[in-house]
Amino acid sequence: MVKSFTFVHTADLHLDKPLEGWRGGQEQLLARREEFRRTFDRIVDLVKRRQADFLFIAGDLLEHRYAGRSTVRFVMEKLEELSGTKVLIAPGNHDPYRPDSWYRTERWPDHVHIFSSEWEHHYFSEYHLHLYGKGFADYEESTPSLPEIRDDGGKRIMVTHGTLTDREETSPYFPLQREALAALELDYVALGHIHQPSTIRLSNECRTVVRYPGSPEAVRWKETGERTVTVGTVGEGGLTVETVPVHTRRCEIDQVDITGCETPEEAVRRVTEKISGEEREAYRRIHFTGYRPRDWSISVEWASGQLRQAGFHYVECVDETIPDYDLEQLRRENGVVGVFVRRMEERISSAEPNEQKLLKRALYKGLDALLSREVVRG
Repeated sequence: MVKSFTFVHTADLHLDKPLEGWRGGQEQLLARREEFRRTFDRIVDLVKRRQADFLFIAGDLLEHRYAGRSTVRFVMEKLEELSGTKVLIAPGNHDPYRPDSWYRTERWPDHVHIFSSEWEHHYFSEYHLHLYGKGFADYEESTPSLPEIRDDGGKRIMVTHGTLTDREETSPYFPLQREALAALELDYVALGHIHQPSTIRLSNECRTVVRYPGSPEAVRWKETGERTVTVGTVGEGGLTVETVPVHTRRCEIDQVDITGCETPEEAVRRVTEKISGEEREAYRRIHFTGYRPRDWSISVEWASGQLRQAGFHYVECVDETIPDYDLEQLRRENGVVGVFVRRMEERISSAEPNEQKLLKRALYKGLDALLSREVVRG
């Protein structure tokens, strides 16, 4: 009887990679790198909890130019804990299967297999599973290729690092042409390289699932929100797939409109009103937007310091505000703009404090519309 099996699929952790656009100090950087290790630890714990039969790592686990021996030893020691799991690693463009790779210069645990730069086939008879895998030979690989598929039934899974493309597209990062891939009639394609998670169903008889699990810990600001790995189960009912969060700390980007704020302190308070509690534990980039009075501007260093004092774990501020309209001059005008400003200011002066904020924003939005319309007419 063929056994069902469970796998965990991850990629793109980039251990020891210098963080892009990092503005924090050395101590904060070391803490961030430790968080990446904790995320790998979480992945190993998930494999144990689910009693997964396979762990697929589809490339860019290590950062070739930067990964240190201590990090490699850490990874190997964690994988030693998974002696009952078959671990298969397909080197990516950031950790290619070069002669000087850690994958080739270190002795890895016996249950860990590193795919070479040529297509390999492995058969697991207890699961009637044909598993195909390949790694990068170097930092770029623009020539597409696919494995020769054994035609004797069973399940078929591919593990590699690359770019899913349409027929005319090319890529320096191992292009996998969608139509050619569909012809292989695979059950699951475990990919790495794209940091945002996605699932693609191919138009073939098997309805092949092509999955990018995304980076399990954010390496760029745009990788916001939950970071996950993929858990799959293959049994009598076919293939089921779920995503499981494993991140240690999220990255988030916030747009905070400070229109109507009279002081820099009020602008900072608008941030603290919007983001509270556990949300302050994330790495956050705050973009101040909107209009501000002409007599002050936001010092991003000062604002960041104020927010750290308010309990934000790590924050970077970006000033995208523009100087306010000269309301005194606009108020004196006789046309539609002058009438609009005077009437809105009358409403603002008699409104409750919470309503005043809304009315101030309405004043500026109205001026945006009126003045841009005048420019168009001119």
